[in-house]
Amino acid sequence: MSDLMVGLTTGTRVAVRTRIDPAPAHGPTLTDTVGEILALDGQQVRIATRTGEVTLRRDLVVAARAIPPKPTRRGAPHRAITIEDLHLVMTKGQPGLEEAWLGTKGAGWLLRAGAGWTGRSNSVAPVGDPGLPLPQAVDAIESWYRERELVPLVMLPRPVGAGTADDPLGALLLERGWIEGNPADVLTGRTETLLRGAAPSPDGFALHVGDAPDEDWLAGGSPRILGHLDAARQILALPAHQFFLTARDDAGHVAGVVRVALNDGWAGIFGLHVDPEHRGRGLGRWLTAEALRAAADAGASLTYLQVEPGNEPAQRLYRGLGMTTHHDYVYLAKRP
Repeated sequence: MSDLMVGLTTGTRVAVRTRIDPAPAHGPTLTDTVGEILALDGQQVRIATRTGEVTLRRDLVVAARAIPPKPTRRGAPHRAITIEDLHLVMTKGQPGLEEAWLGTKGAGWLLRAGAGWTGRSNSVAPVGDPGLPLPQAVDAIESWYRERELVPLVMLPRPVGAGTADDPLGALLLERGWIEGNPADVLTGRTETLLRGAAPSPDGFALHVGDAPDEDWLAGGSPRILGHLDAARQILALPAHQFFLTARDDAGHVAGVVRVALNDGWAGIFGLHVDPEHRGRGLGRWLTAEALRAAADAGASLTYLQVEPGNEPAQRLYRGLGMTTHHDYVYLAKRP
């Protein structure tokens, strides 16, 4: 099986370059195919393109990469993706240890359980049709989370300016007494454009980049990681393509960390944390820029992240780089 296709799975939108066989006497010897992978094995890959299905021999592949979902709205690529499609990308960067679909896989509601570490890994992402009337669908997710001894939690995406009660699911959950809290802004941007806002590296720090979280990276994370180390280790091992960046000071102490996960042509920035003793020195901006640089080098042309609206330092940092609001979401938890 060609290493060029490693990490690409069915449902992924890809650009694949193959050699033309037999090679023509004149003209191009390579051809490009863009579309969604329908099936692949050790010998071939079947792709749905805008003009129909195409089957390619894997031994002819010379380059292959995941690309963002096809835009459904006009505008810049990082703005044109739908809320639902962007959430499907985001869930790959922070998955659950256990996942199930209510409705059709990839087009229903994604239920995630992650031993209580982060709302992202322990909530429902209602990105489509659950295949049931809303009241019965809510009953089903309440039962699913009760079986796992977790509080039923829904991550409800909202267009900019919309309220929770404007959404039929949000309105139903509020009627049932679910508690609304912990909103987050989803910011996006072109990776290349964001790098133009990068600042020079601060003096006195060294950077280590790895493809897995070592003990130093975990120790340098937020207090929430330290309180859920076992779950964090398991969840952080799940995304197939990611980088863990650790900044150390002159004494070798961990000064800050960040993670970047790559899926479907997107980079997701997660877990930026700077030790309080090192704040105010541009370390967070530098770590974010280095994460973006690693993402760009890996071929991720678009970037997303999630940040609390009340986190003013982080908001200034990310918006200062050029990120803009795509939408927001709010968590709703079933009242105990």
